[in-house]
Amino acid sequence: MTVTRRTLLAALAGGAAASAKSSPDLLIQGALDSELGPLLESLVGRREVRLHAWTFWTGRIGRQNLVLSRTDMGPINAAAVTTLGIREFQPRAIINQGTAGGHNRSLKLWDIVLGEKTTDYAAFSAVHADPGQGQNPANWKPVPHRIRANGGDPVAFPSFIGDARLLSVAERIQNPRGRVVRGNVGSAYQFNRQIDHIDWLHRTYGTDSEDMESAYSAGAALAMGVPFLAIRIISDTEWEHPTFEKIAGQYCAEFVVNVVKSL
Repeated sequence: MTVTRRTLLAALAGGAAASAKSSPDLLIQGALDSELGPLLESLVGRREVRLHAWTFWTGRIGRQNLVLSRTDMGPINAAAVTTLGIREFQPRAIINQGTAGGHNRSLKLWDIVLGEKTTDYAAFSAVHADPGQGQNPANWKPVPHRIRANGGDPVAFPSFIGDARLLSVAERIQNPRGRVVRGNVGSAYQFNRQIDHIDWLHRTYGTDSEDMESAYSAGAALAMGVPFLAIRIISDTEWEHPTFEKIAGQYCAEFVVNVVKSL
């Protein structure tokens, strides 16, 4: 069943008490259909909701009342759909999940990284260089995001910290294909394949993986006071398995279904 924003708002017009009771336990995000399949298949009483450029689905998995969100790719989509999802559904927490490339050479294909923190590794400042002096990443310095998290003065966030409760639950779930590790989930609208640059990113930002959405969803969630956790499966590593494995999205979603059932 598909409903429009107007229909949704009419359905939610039952008053503050009813709205509080209907707030979902979780908003779970995936950029692509391939990263949502097992979650959608497990969603009981599924209803599709289209809001502007994005699609959401409501329903239940186990005891949890959920909203699933297809964010599509990149920081603009991630920040916008997270903000919209929080405003419209008022979830108690958010999980952003899907595939990621490796930055940390200790990671293997199918390992799952739980975002103890998430970091935007596209944020940097460079010193001046005249024409012909070339580019020198050694002179690039990470720049934090500044957010008025509590409505006061801007606070600098080099990274966004993952929710401790969700992190604790997720790290107890078995990954049948690899390890489950805490780490620094990196994000940028980039697809990096040069190993020297990947190593530089890992050294400079401390990132363990790369995707295009997690940090931007995390920043929006922090600004709006909603607990957040990124969960990413390694779908490719340039040093060992440079071929992107699309099925990794399914494997990560299956893991997240088990996380939801354990909450």
